[in-house]
Amino acid sequence: MLFSSAVLTLLPLTTLASPFSSRAALYADLSTKHSWGASIPSASWVYHSTPDPATLLNLRFGLRPSNFDTLLAHLSETSDPFHERYGKHLSKEQVDELMRPSSETLQEVKDWLTWHGVEVGALPSASDRWISVNIPISLAETLLNTTYHVFAHTDSDAKIVRTLEYSLPRHLHEHINLVSPTTYFGTTQSMRTTSLLQPKISGLNSNLTAELTPSISCRTVVTPTCLQELYNTANYTPTQTNVNKIGITGYLAQYASYSDYTTFIQKYLPDATGSNFTVTQVNGGYNYQNSPGLEANLDVQYATGVSWPTPLTFYSIGGSPPFLLDSATGSNTNEPYLDWLDWIATVPDDELPNTFSTSYGDDEQTVPADYATEVCNLLATLGARGASVLFSSGDSGVGAGNCQSNDGTNKVIFQPAFPASCPYVTTVGGTTGISPEIATTDFASGGGFSRLFSQPSYQADAVKAFLATNGDANSGMFNASGRAYPDVAAQGQGFQVIVRGQTLSLDGTSCSSPTFAGVVALLNDYKLAKDGTTLGFLNPLLYANPDALNDITTGTNYGCGTSGFSAATGWDPVTGLGTPDFLKLQAIV
Repeated sequence: MLFSSAVLTLLPLTTLASPFSSRAALYADLSTKHSWGASIPSASWVYHSTPDPATLLNLRFGLRPSNFDTLLAHLSETSDPFHERYGKHLSKEQVDELMRPSSETLQEVKDWLTWHGVEVGALPSASDRWISVNIPISLAETLLNTTYHVFAHTDSDAKIVRTLEYSLPRHLHEHINLVSPTTYFGTTQSMRTTSLLQPKISGLNSNLTAELTPSISCRTVVTPTCLQELYNTANYTPTQTNVNKIGITGYLAQYASYSDYTTFIQKYLPDATGSNFTVTQVNGGYNYQNSPGLEANLDVQYATGVSWPTPLTFYSIGGSPPFLLDSATGSNTNEPYLDWLDWIATVPDDELPNTFSTSYGDDEQTVPADYATEVCNLLATLGARGASVLFSSGDSGVGAGNCQSNDGTNKVIFQPAFPASCPYVTTVGGTTGISPEIATTDFASGGGFSRLFSQPSYQADAVKAFLATNGDANSGMFNASGRAYPDVAAQGQGFQVIVRGQTLSLDGTSCSSPTFAGVVALLNDYKLAKDGTTLGFLNPLLYANPDALNDITTGTNYGCGTSGFSAATGWDPVTGLGTPDFLKLQAIV
């Protein structure tokens, strides 16, 4: 050792310093990846404290795929009903290969982390684009040139460790899509379910049975029989139940009850007596049968009510608060969309549901652009694999509260929702009544225009027609060139749901999404029987065939102190293209 040191001291200083200095200069050239400025993006969170620097943080680096543009090209072709490749979806292995980071990306990121003394270990597999490390917060702050804080949720005991901005070496921006957890505050309790508890309806609420016809029940309360007849699914019998599946995602410690499901089946769907659903626990999710949730029960009961006997899986995604912060156990880094999407990407093709419904969302302006883009891109991979992904549009019309922007200007503008605004999902608004079916009245069906995602070509003509009719109404309040939603709609008021053995009446577009998803599951069953393929990403097919849906032309989606948008002939940002007619949709499939 002494001899080596003596030799080294004789070497020119430039020879010693050059490699180190060049790396130091490269890694010191920092550029902001995302910043909220000085403001917390959501009023639901407030500063709580400074975390112990030794607190362990599970820091994840989402690496840029090598061929995502190619994946989108495949998605465009396989979802286009006029293309020769329509329905010829990619396999999991093909998607994994397109989403695999390049060797250059892997090496650049590993070199940077190693230079900072972070042990990376094995590099990601083909199906995993994340490098995950457990490091002290102090080291994470050095890596990202930031300061972490503990934030508390105003309506719960939840506490999270987040930062208001972070940076990366400039050259790594092209290799790293997202670092988590950093600036996403929408976690857990600030996500909102989109169901509203409606007061019990005297008489009908406790005695309603499956024998009521739509002309009676759909005017006041909704049951599976009502939906089956209203949307023309009553006479279809699924035949592909060995390969066709529907999936429901559950967050916020929402658990679906087997016993409530059994009661619901006995009361409203007696032909399904003896059936049940499957629960899959993801990221430490639980299955507490003594704690059923309104949202979970609603989704499971009505997805089954429309699609039975299609097998249903309820995904219980973990990470729910409260979380007790300490240096031994680390911090609550739960970011539920990513947690579920990362996990579902590993599911083999023969186990992947062909239809998914999710009834959760955030205000788009509270979601960092890098996070939203990553989630949206991962949703696109499900479509590329042949899955149809549906989200509820929300219950706040064009925006809840005062609708002030969070960019420091406090400008009042319409507030789109995410992931409803992602262009790779089918977003479902709400309706009520029959003859005519109109936009919901007990709440405002969510709808509008994204300020983050541009308008996809599949809906350009439909949106252009609406904007021409809309004229100057609400001018300056929305981004007319953004991705417009909802795409479709379904009943959303007065759903009879069994919770803890009691019948409750619920409202919300989280009634609408599992309902429409149930219809899609039947269409997937039909398509599998016809040609062995699934529908996959739905929107290009739907916008190319608007006459296959029931156009809703009455109602508005008020919000932000305005009457919002108005339903109109053709597509509109209240009820989209309209509600499903299974027989007409079956004809175009």
